[in-house]
Amino acid sequence: MRTALPLYPRHRQRGVGLIEILITIILLSIGFLAAARMQVEGMRFSQSAYYQSQAYFLASDMMNRMRTNVEGVRDGFYDNIQTSASAQDPGCTASACDPQEIALQDVFEWGGYFHERNGEVNFIPALPSSDNVTAFATVVPVDADIYTVRMVWSEIIGGEDKAQELSVNFALGRVEEQP
Repeated sequence: MRTALPLYPRHRQRGVGLIEILITIILLSIGFLAAARMQVEGMRFSQSAYYQSQAYFLASDMMNRMRTNVEGVRDGFYDNIQTSASAQDPGCTASACDPQEIALQDVFEWGGYFHERNGEVNFIPALPSSDNVTAFATVVPVDADIYTVRMVWSEIIGGEDKAQELSVNFALGRVEEQP
């Protein structure tokens, strides 16, 4: 004769088992690591957006400088200029200058956003350089009244040092000869 099995076992599980706690800890750890990675990536994207806005601000700065020195633009003093750490101050802030000297002053001041000058202490560039990528800016004529302002800087992306770039085209408008 067979005996019937009881519907309820005599020894029921009480509390939470060790394996269930271990699985819960692993799942929570994975969730926290994912949240931390999202935070780090968010900070990197925020920094990248900051550099993009700085680059656009610097491009606008040079475009405005060119618009105020129309004669220097017409004479080609802004054509193919590039910022460098070795640019010399023409001293146009203290005296009256001709359009070429104003263009040189503009390039000198614009370069101050990228390059340390005369042993400046605690210099922080608007756009960063690295050992592999030197930050700089250029102005290149495209057509009779169209120019490209290009900014290059360094960013760490995925653990690698990469060059980032922003190019802005703008039309200065017809630069007519003044009678």
